[in-house]
Formats: sequence, C-alpha cells, structure tokens
Amino acid sequence: MAGPLDGMRVLDLSSVVLGPMATQIMGDLGADVIKIEGPAGDTTRYTGPSRSHDMAALFMGLNRNKRSIVLDLKQDAARDALWRLIDGADVFIHSIRPQKLKPLGLDHEAVLARNPRIVYAGVHGYGSRGPYAGAPAYDDVIQGQSGSADMMARLVGEPRYLPTIMADKTCALVTAYAVMAALLERERSGKGQFVEIPMF
Repeated sequence: MAGPLDGMRVLDLSSVVLGPMATQIMGDLGADVIKIEGPAGDTTRYTGPSRSHDMAALFMGLNRNKRSIVLDLKQDAARDALWRLIDGADVFIHSIRPQKLKPLGLDHEAVLARNPRIVYAGVHGYGSRGPYAGAPAYDDVIQGQSGSADMMARLVGEPRYLPTIMADKTCALVTAYAVMAALLERERSGKGQFVEIPMF
C-alpha cells in the first residue's frame, strides 16, 4: 500500500541529523527522497560504528528510503543538474547556512521563482532575523543556549549535555510536520512557500 506522501519528490540537501531525520520520516511515508551530497559526503557517513568505511550505522538509519546523488554545487554543470531536479520537485530542504547558499543562486526567492509550487524548507541553527542569524550551531550549542543543560544541573549538580541529540530530533519532527502542512496548503492554494525551521 502506498504511503500518504506517495508521488511527492523531496530534494534533500541537508546533512548531519536534523534535516536527514525529517526527510527520513517523509521517505517512510512514501515520498521519493533524493539525497544530494557534496563530494566529501555527509559527515555522518563517518560517525560511530560501521561495517563499511563510509556507511556508518547513524548515516544508514537517517538516510533509509532515499536515493542518492553527488553534486559539487560549486560547478556549473552540477547546479544545472540540480535545477533540472528542482523543476520536478515538490520539496527542497537544506541545512546550508543562507549566506553560503545565496551566492550559488539557490536562495528561496530564486527556487520559488523557478518552481512556484515547491515547498522550500531551510533548517538552521538560528532564524534569518536576530542577533545570531547565519551563525552555525549544533545540538549541544542549542542545548546550552536554550537552558536544557541547566535542567541537567538540577539533576546532577552541574550543567551537562542531555544524553541524546534532543534539539536535532525535536526539530526534525517539527520540520516534517511543517513541510507536510505546507504541502497541504499548496494543495488548497496551488502555491508553494518558504518554511524556515530554526533550532533555537
């Protein structure tokens, strides 16, 4: 039986945990997810235990139900190939900092101008406005800034990282819900939109 997202194509330009977990959920629900990696590959390929040098268990779990392609977006031919994929896609999701993406011509304004029905989702450490806009962040940084580490201090007497990647996992769920809500809205209005999901 086909899943509820059967027929939807998702372009996944995210890495590490947050974005890949969100698109893994979409793949589990039947979407055709194409993971797009640079030549060096997603860093989680090399994180933790593995049977193969570049296929760690973490990477395998987060990227199940996905097809894969390598594109060096600094090359014109690779960007052309990506634009052809964008033409037929329903969702474009990335975890690239906006100031790195804009020079490549892949900001949300450009992608939505090319494909007005696409749902463009940016998952970042911080929102595009505010004092931290554009700064890099990982789960442990967000745990410290959000006060989560202080909750551990109440239990063990000192601030500590929670024993899970709480910010990544929570925001991955929020991302999946936000993208699916945007797809539902698109079915009603016929228009795609930009969705931003900051961890902080």
